[in-house]
Amino acid sequence: MAVKNNNTFELYLCEKPSQGRDIAKALGVSQRNDGYLQGNGLLVSWCIGHLLEMIPPDGYDSRYKRWSLNDLPILPQHWKLEAKKSTRKQLMVIKRLLKQCHSVVIATDADREGETIAREVLDYLKFRGATRRLWLSALDPISIQRALKSIRSSQETLPLYHSGLARGRADWLIGMNLTRAYTLLGNDRQVRSVGRVQTPTLALIVRRDREIAHFKPETYYEVLAYFHKQGVNTQKVGQQEVKNSNELLETKWQLPEAAKQSPQAPDQKHSAENKCLDKQQAQSVIDRCRNQYGIVSTASTQRKKQPPPLLYNLSGLQQEASRRWGYGAQEVLNTAQALYETHKLTSYPRSDCEYLPMSQFNDVSAVLQALCKNDPSICELLSHARQKQRSRVWNDKKITAHHAVIPTQATPGISRLNAREQNVYDLIRRRYIAQFFPDYEYDQSIILVIIGEDRFKASGRIARVRGWKQVLDANSERTKKSITASNEKELPAVTKGEQLLCDHLKLQDKLTQPPKHFTEGTLIKAMETIGSQVTDKVMKKILRETAGLGTQATRANIIQTLFQRQFIHKERKLIKATEPGFALCDAVPETIKDPLLTAQWEQQLDDIAHNKGQTIEGFLQQQINLLKAIISQIKQPAAAVNKSRSIQANQYKAGDPCPDCGHSLEIRQAVRGKKIGQNYIGCSHFPNCRFYSW
Repeated sequence: MAVKNNNTFELYLCEKPSQGRDIAKALGVSQRNDGYLQGNGLLVSWCIGHLLEMIPPDGYDSRYKRWSLNDLPILPQHWKLEAKKSTRKQLMVIKRLLKQCHSVVIATDADREGETIAREVLDYLKFRGATRRLWLSALDPISIQRALKSIRSSQETLPLYHSGLARGRADWLIGMNLTRAYTLLGNDRQVRSVGRVQTPTLALIVRRDREIAHFKPETYYEVLAYFHKQGVNTQKVGQQEVKNSNELLETKWQLPEAAKQSPQAPDQKHSAENKCLDKQQAQSVIDRCRNQYGIVSTASTQRKKQPPPLLYNLSGLQQEASRRWGYGAQEVLNTAQALYETHKLTSYPRSDCEYLPMSQFNDVSAVLQALCKNDPSICELLSHARQKQRSRVWNDKKITAHHAVIPTQATPGISRLNAREQNVYDLIRRRYIAQFFPDYEYDQSIILVIIGEDRFKASGRIARVRGWKQVLDANSERTKKSITASNEKELPAVTKGEQLLCDHLKLQDKLTQPPKHFTEGTLIKAMETIGSQVTDKVMKKILRETAGLGTQATRANIIQTLFQRQFIHKERKLIKATEPGFALCDAVPETIKDPLLTAQWEQQLDDIAHNKGQTIEGFLQQQINLLKAIISQIKQPAAAVNKSRSIQANQYKAGDPCPDCGHSLEIRQAVRGKKIGQNYIGCSHFPNCRFYSW
């Protein structure tokens, strides 16, 4: 820890006042001043979020005050920031303090945004002294003291700043230029806001809405067959003998494998989800299997174990809170931030990690004791926890910039939490507690009965050891219902090779269901997992499975922006696009609303943040190339566009054989280079064949 030296100080620069007060208390700095605290040769001040903002186009040239297509694209040569009017006073406080300082400890939030908030101020004010980095995962006193003992070199986190600069400048380039372009094209004085991540997120919602609107339900058929053993017990009801229904085995007919592999077979119609669409085919199963004996080909019961689920990251917390209570993504983020920042009850919330470092295993006893002290009603449950049990969440190899969201050792109690805070806190603490309970164990039973070529299947699951589920199921009505349902699926005892008589069969006709509208929780999930949904072979080669739209810290704000700009609205828990949302999505080119390309950009930002070879200049050049291509198309007369398209179409078309290898050609989109965003004809056998034509 630095001390006073030659009448200069070391400044701890925090992100907001509450964070500054917590760190100052840990440092023993208590003398209050306007905008900072002082003591022990140290200064502690704060930024109140971003103190600076990027200047608008007219800040570079006054002619940009008037919006004109002729001026686009606007490409700043030297990027400029200016003080935000609302927080200019605090910026002046920091400027004055820096003149008294020989060094600065960056103590903002431990992420890309926090790094950018602090470093952009230091650069703007031309601070040339030494810098170090305080990396905080929680704001309780114990966590702060631990972080103070291991302050990092600022060079370790400098790439985060570079990533933040790249993200901000790319958003400015796309947002400022294309918002102007499509607003001018609309010619009705309605601003059409376009964003690098915002617009692809809107496109997800628009596409889902249209899938639902255009969905045509199909009738499909299921055949249920009921079997009983030979010599089954009967009972008299009036003058009739009725078989004991408790001995009946309910099974479902399985679509033949041959039909699944040959969807074009005329005599076996089925849907993409392998549902039988041919009523005659289903009825023929009933006709040929009624009163026939089947042979049990499989009768297995396996004991299976399921470990506790991983801990929450922000996305998982948002999804679960949305599912249970319908909370919005921003609502959950604000609540988790309050638990972290105001109440000190949980760790840093903007995490993308679901694991803990091994070093934190030593804190288990203290954390569980704190949980009991904060809420005595949970002490009985905690008495059954196996504190020495080490689950899969303790894994140093899985740790990113942060660990998972967990409870801290702070003990302020929970009486001052509001209902929403209590709900979110309960999710976090129970997921942590679950790590110290046994695996959930259940018996999985499968019975297959064969009559000729027809196969009938029954399955059931019986819980045997509740394990960690007793922790997580306590307040979940949905889970309680699923427990009851699973207990009702205990199957009759049969053995392999046994003959069963098919007592009767039922034909059920059902309708295929459309996809569901997004909720905020399912939209967060779709944004997070966009990389795993890739089918395009070229993009799959480029895009990592973990690639997503936005980041843990920005997704809630992106959704909130779409609401504020009235591109989407909410009906109960369901998110739907508005007419302006549909219109904007139809107007912008596919490149701008393509979630996969935007996910690739986010992946490149992550590579900058982790120093993996990507540069700010290279990333921004891609945005500039894209902008130039789009603006050029907008400015090009329609006749010229149609002419160029017809020339291209006459040369090669999708579906034509590749002139190099014979495989079919397909339309692709450039994801790099000077023509990024433009369509071209390429070979479907890429990368084995690299033929292409513009």
